Amino acid sequence: MIRLKSLAKKVEGRLLGDGDAAITGIAGIREAKKGDITFLSHVSFAKYLKDCQASALLVNEDTDPEAIQGRNAIVVKNPALAYAAIADLFDQRTPLAKGISELAYVSPRAKVSQGAAIAPYAHVGDGVVIGKDVSIYPFAYIGNHVKIGSGTTIYPHVTIYDRVKIGKRVTIHGGTVIGSDGFGYVWDGKKHVKIPQIGSVEIEDDVEIGANVTIDRGSLGKTTIGRGVKIDNLSQIAHNVSVGENSIIVAQVGIAGSAVIGKNVVLAGQAGVRDHVTVGDNVQAGGQTGITKDVPENSLIMGTPHLPFKEWAKLQGYFKALPHLFARMKQVERKLEMEAGND
Repeated sequence: MIRLKSLAKKVEGRLLGDGDAAITGIAGIREAKKGDITFLSHVSFAKYLKDCQASALLVNEDTDPEAIQGRNAIVVKNPALAYAAIADLFDQRTPLAKGISELAYVSPRAKVSQGAAIAPYAHVGDGVVIGKDVSIYPFAYIGNHVKIGSGTTIYPHVTIYDRVKIGKRVTIHGGTVIGSDGFGYVWDGKKHVKIPQIGSVEIEDDVEIGANVTIDRGSLGKTTIGRGVKIDNLSQIAHNVSVGENSIIVAQVGIAGSAVIGKNVVLAGQAGVRDHVTVGDNVQAGGQTGITKDVPENSLIMGTPHLPFKEWAKLQGYFKALPHLFARMKQVERKLEMEAGND
């Protein structure tokens, strides 16, 4: 239980109402019950306030006071950001017990820092270096000579191949594979000959990688995921790709070999990037965009092959008009046929 005034201080917000109100959880505006705090992320959700049972609200500075209806509230600049900070306080997931389980395999040539937690049935190979407060869950495989920075969490069934480097405070969700071979072959006239993939992968600090993501090692050199990058489930990042700081890779994105993704880029769901393409800083690509050539920084793009968003939207308008235009053309054809018959 946390007092509302303590939450207001935590998020640097302005308190309205009873600061001693007891807050026991956080919930969406339609699910919230007494004791919960909820947030009004958009004015369109105000219609749910009438039936909302929450004990307090997080609201934007621009929220109409009448919409609050005299409820307890915390007024903040960014309700979504304040929600994230408060939700962290109510996160009830139980951390792993510190220490190395007797049922885990840890090579005698690995170095495990004090405070690390290695669960049953995890595998830690030769020459691995594990930093302070790292958590490795059951059935994770850590290959030889991997380096894992402090505060990193590796969930069940993650596979990390040899010589991968992982930074501090990284989170890797279940089923993800890091450092598998890139897709490289050469045709010798009769068959496909595999090109050895002898590079590595480097994951920088504060990265979060979703479930069932694959990040291939470089054929030479390394595949790099920059500081603060967030990668959603089921994404594929090929060999020698570089993803810049604080970029967002949404679910089912595929990035082909040696592509360069700049800083603060957003690739929406199922977007695809061809090999050796450079996507500039601050680019935003809509869902299912097919990026076939270099994209200048600060661009908003959509479609396959990709176009500037305004141009793509204009073409969509033309596309919707096609049935009407087709019907008009048929009318013109019939009229011309009738006139030709009269001649």
